[in-house]
Amino acid sequence: MTGRRPGNLIGNDIRLIQRGFAFVYVGTIVDQKQTEPLSESISKQLNSDMTSAQEAREAAVQWGLVSSLRDTNPFAHVGYKLASRFIRVDGVAIDHLADYLLAERTLDEQQLLAWFERHATPLSLEELEQSITY
Repeated sequence: MTGRRPGNLIGNDIRLIQRGFAFVYVGTIVDQKQTEPLSESISKQLNSDMTSAQEAREAAVQWGLVSSLRDTNPFAHVGYKLASRFIRVDGVAIDHLADYLLAERTLDEQQLLAWFERHATPLSLEELEQSITY
């Protein structure tokens, strides 16, 4: 997420940062639902999620959306709410994708697109962002 993209409006940058947090938090929320002790791979993934969230925070500062990392908490908060909505609306597909990724281990873009065409319904991020339910 680093590097300023020329020509984008501030509102689009804010939305991108919030969505970035949402995608990070979907994985974190799903991983934290585990009822068994955390495996080493899930523990590593949670650490990776934290790194990704930190990168989103740094991008917000670099893009001039906020003046410091601690000012990024509102973006993280909106991202977490959006992640909760993703899971509420598409939790079954997320679980199936997680199982698929565990089984396959590596996928190219075409394989992932084919999976989405077979198993996922189109999801409007704008509708989820405007929803008030979690």
